[in-house]
Amino acid sequence: MKDLRRVLREIEKHKERLLYAKNKIEKWGELSPQTLEDPEKVETIDSFIFRFSKLQDSIGQKLFPLTLEFLGEEVRSKPFIDILNRLEQLELIESAEKWKELRELRNPLTHTYPWEKEELIENLKLALKRSEELVSTLERFKEFLRKRGLKA
Repeated sequence: MKDLRRVLREIEKHKERLLYAKNKIEKWGELSPQTLEDPEKVETIDSFIFRFSKLQDSIGQKLFPLTLEFLGEEVRSKPFIDILNRLEQLELIESAEKWKELRELRNPLTHTYPWEKEELIENLKLALKRSEELVSTLERFKEFLRKRGLKA
């Protein structure tokens, strides 16, 4: 349980920093290729992309299996899709498929070349919207664990 509490604290930091960067970006108004000409805005965008990736990784690779272990389930030998399917059964994630889509969004965010501005802007807009799913998933897990006796 100590690992689970530590992971939740780590994830909470990623969430706070993600939301900070997200709020800054949303205050700029409509994103455009010109947004990517401002070094300070690029720094904020980079921070958002980094935190989006870290939050998604930490939830998927750490929180998901630790939650199932907390429930007494064996996860070490399970493929990730089986973990996702079990979490879907527990209604902790909306669907295994949606989680995989969220995971796949990371690649175009982190592997878009600087001259592919339109593509980066579109993927960034999608990530800003989908980041809300990450946060709501985290909150659902925290409530689920709290109801089962996990103290922060």
